[in-house]
Amino acid sequence: MGPLNTNGAAPEKGRSTYAKVRGLMGRVEKLFLDLGALAIILFCIYICTGIILRTFFASQVPDEVVVVGELMVAALILPLGFVAADRGFIAVELLTNSMPASVQKWLNVLAVSVGLLATMPIAYAAYHAAEVALTSGNYFFGLLSLPEWPGRLAFFLGYVVFVLRLLDLLVHDLLVGFGVLSYEPEEHDLTKGLD
Repeated sequence: MGPLNTNGAAPEKGRSTYAKVRGLMGRVEKLFLDLGALAIILFCIYICTGIILRTFFASQVPDEVVVVGELMVAALILPLGFVAADRGFIAVELLTNSMPASVQKWLNVLAVSVGLLATMPIAYAAYHAAEVALTSGNYFFGLLSLPEWPGRLAFFLGYVVFVLRLLDLLVHDLLVGFGVLSYEPEEHDLTKGLD
């Protein structure tokens, strides 16, 4: 996959529809990454507040486990599309990097295909859980009676973006495999797109 620029998208001038869609996906992934980071900040504040209240005031914050658990889901799942776009997958590169570029192209196709096979059932389960939470109006048991749907919806949306990015990578890698696009082995840079 061609690298995204620092704003999460390629320049606008002279771009194909495919490139524009990839740019839009990059912006959505960046937004979800930012929301994941915000979730981390919020659950850290909530946990620290709970610790301070328990330690110094013999009190507690309500529904700490529920709130932190739901924010943790957002922090872990929402950035998945961004990680996929950066090809930040866990990989055994010791072996694959020593192989010729022609083999690496098809290993990328294999990796994305296996990833899609693994994530499709999870995405379907996430859809089902979000649908049930939205239609049933279920709440968590606790003082705040927080609804279940925000966490379930965040999980589903995170997986939708993740699956869409995996599909995009599959199309891209197939085009590279068949020689329609050129192949350049990628350098993994975790700071790419974060400026």
